Amino acid sequence: MLEPIDVQTLPPLLQRRHLPLAVVALLASGTFQVLASAPASLWWLELIGWLPCLWVLTRLEGWRALLAGWLVGISANIAIFWWVIHTVKTFAFMPWPLAALVLLGFSILWGGYLAAFGLGLRAVRRASGALWPVAAALWFVACEYLNPQLFPYFQGVTWYEQSRIFLLSSLTGVSGVSFLIVLANAVLLMLWERRGEATPFAGPVLRNAAVLAGTVAVAVLWSSFQLHRVDVAAAKAPSAKMAIIQPNQSVDQIKRGSRKDKDWLLHDFLALSQEVEDEQPDVDVYVWPEGSFRGGPKNKRNHELVEFAESVQAEVWTGTSVSMGSKANRTRHGAAYRIDAEGRVDAPYLKTVLLPFGEFMPLADVFPILRKIKGVGNFDPGDGARVFETPHGNMSYVICYEAIRPRYVRQAMKAGADLLVNGTYEGWFGDTNCPHQHLMLAAVQSASHGVPMVRSATTGISAFIDAAGRLERTTPVFERTTLVGEVAHYTVPTPYTALGDWFAWLALLGSFGLLYRGSTRPQARWDRIAWAGLVLFVAVTPLAWLMIRTAPALDWITWAVALLVVIAVPLRGWRR
Repeated sequence: MLEPIDVQTLPPLLQRRHLPLAVVALLASGTFQVLASAPASLWWLELIGWLPCLWVLTRLEGWRALLAGWLVGISANIAIFWWVIHTVKTFAFMPWPLAALVLLGFSILWGGYLAAFGLGLRAVRRASGALWPVAAALWFVACEYLNPQLFPYFQGVTWYEQSRIFLLSSLTGVSGVSFLIVLANAVLLMLWERRGEATPFAGPVLRNAAVLAGTVAVAVLWSSFQLHRVDVAAAKAPSAKMAIIQPNQSVDQIKRGSRKDKDWLLHDFLALSQEVEDEQPDVDVYVWPEGSFRGGPKNKRNHELVEFAESVQAEVWTGTSVSMGSKANRTRHGAAYRIDAEGRVDAPYLKTVLLPFGEFMPLADVFPILRKIKGVGNFDPGDGARVFETPHGNMSYVICYEAIRPRYVRQAMKAGADLLVNGTYEGWFGDTNCPHQHLMLAAVQSASHGVPMVRSATTGISAFIDAAGRLERTTPVFERTTLVGEVAHYTVPTPYTALGDWFAWLALLGSFGLLYRGSTRPQARWDRIAWAGLVLFVAVTPLAWLMIRTAPALDWITWAVALLVVIAVPLRGWRR
């Protein structure tokens, strides 16, 4: 068991003179993540970046721990997602001070999972005794998993280019990599805490180090096994020559061009595709991103697209936006089409996972006034993943945001996809780190599910990605160009695709059990309010799942257990 600590010896936040040091430590653990993330990708910083915040949080309890964890979450979200300011300015026409407030609000809301982590960490440490580093890592995974993230940015994603260890994600999901990262930091903290002892490496440190070494060994061995499987499958798989078209049309260019010529978008894509055809007439498939033209390919105004496919005897896989139904029941959709080499057009795939606050406004049906907010679309969702059966693979076209949602990609895999196509428009994000992050999160899905991906982005970054998540070839961002290469279609089945977030479920059940066991009676009114905040955090988690509509039954079961535990903890603690 964790020995009692004299309050007078505690560092930060319980003693005012230590407050500046505590704030610096917490902010350091939050803001370092912009360097660990793409495009800087200093992934090794994750091995030490959590040390400062763990040092503070393991010495705090109650509302102080909640606020300290929240400060880390807020600073991390501001550092990682600072591009939100540019996007809101461009998309919603807001001045930058108001856009900055949107980023702050976003960071406060989605940084709440680290507030929950901070609030419960001391109780988890108390209950787990000498194995508290392992318990702390499990508790982190549980909070990260429960976080109703708008963007599924798990800590482990920053290691996506380290295939020799990151392919642990194909076994456990990215949660397994997050566990490894936090465990490494916690073991270092334990070693630092025992620095004054005669044998600091003995006993507890060795046991936790053994768990860390075992986790690393499993990660390396499994990743090596998965890499071998991917390489063997890719070598045997049939392939097709594909051309990604990246015309680099900015938001302003699209607006100006469309004023002069309503079909300017389509003509620009056709012109660049024809350039490829003139140089390499043996292309099998032309891959266009989302929003490449307006309306369906069968629309008279788009007849040139079908004629192009027929004339070059190649397929075109493309995204667009369409309106469907009668005037009284008109629906609007993001859509994907396949035009085959004979000019035949398959029924469209309708985008299922819409971007909240971008393609629809949450709760707008309840509060219609929300529909008046400028810049937010009013799209309708489709009814699930779709696989196009083609001579060049069983292709699933995942549109923009869908390519980074692991639960949704699992649906495509279970529907029989052996090739993912991600069509996206990144012009809204400007010259920021967002296109790099979006590519990173898409590559993570290829690695986790063992499937190659062709990524077509109007302004970049376009890419060919193999089933290990490796970026085989990429384009520069904001450059008019094309990318042509042989693309194999195959799958390397993974336990994560078959079982889902089993590791996160076990982490949640185990760590919430420790939370219940290690809880103590709240000492003050603010501590009780803080615990009510944890109950609220767990309770609102399904709101994101309802918006995305891809949560499996076990997600709901483990969530319900977690909610019961956090409600039961204060009841138990107050009777002590």
